[in-house]
Amino acid sequence: MSDWRVVFDPAANGAWNMAVDEVLLDGVAAGSAPPTLRFYAWSPACLSLGYFQPFSVVNLEGCRRLGVDVVRRPTGGRAILHDRELTYSVALPASVLGRDAGILPSYRRLSLALQTGLRRLGIDVSLAPESEAPNRALHGPACFDRPSAHEILLHGRKLVGSAQVRRAGALLQHGSIVIEPRMATLIACLKPDDDPKTAAGRLDDGVAGLAEVGNFEPGSIGWALAGAFAGEFDVQLEQGCLTEAEAGAAALLEKSKYRSPGWTQRPLAMPQKTTRTR
Repeated sequence: MSDWRVVFDPAANGAWNMAVDEVLLDGVAAGSAPPTLRFYAWSPACLSLGYFQPFSVVNLEGCRRLGVDVVRRPTGGRAILHDRELTYSVALPASVLGRDAGILPSYRRLSLALQTGLRRLGIDVSLAPESEAPNRALHGPACFDRPSAHEILLHGRKLVGSAQVRRAGALLQHGSIVIEPRMATLIACLKPDDDPKTAAGRLDDGVAGLAEVGNFEPGSIGWALAGAFAGEFDVQLEQGCLTEAEAGAAALLEKSKYRSPGWTQRPLAMPQKTTRTR
């Protein structure tokens, strides 16, 4: 598989962004779409919940006061505030990964591309060790309170938070590349397990942003990462956009699923084999 598509989308609301990512996953799974690397932003700022998270972790009053939208992702993991950041997503057949098609190996392989791309920008990032596998007993509701295995670190602090889902032989992984942390806003949008000031302090100590080491525009970050993915997987990238059919499917999914309270506000879901969490 020598050709992938790369898509640079304008900022959009959370429901649309999640609908597009799911449509890309379904297209790859059905063989009707090429492997696709996508970069996008969010407007307005949005709190995204992991597939398994109960809606009860959300402080709705805080979200409304700050103008923050809420959406539930099709992937696992914990809550992320999408504000001053760039989001990447990659949808591809798991077979492309070869011997790295397992869960942890696939995270490592994709993170290697992220690491290479960020290093091309002169950013000295590293990968969290595999010993940082998820331990629910140590995790609060926020994704960035500690790194998971193979996630991207800047000076030992989490810079990129990612999550993955698999369906019919294909996988979708997407993640938040922090430019400027907004941890106080994130805490105000959640009901943390401990004192809000303690939770905010823990996040401030554990989260990094690209603004610490330079002035990076989202477009330059995306192109550097795109080139790194092309090199990691030995493919040619063709810049494109959603097809008319994909845009139509995303519009339907946005309305029927991602804007539905039945999806977003549901209680804790039981794990399914198709969804992987971080």
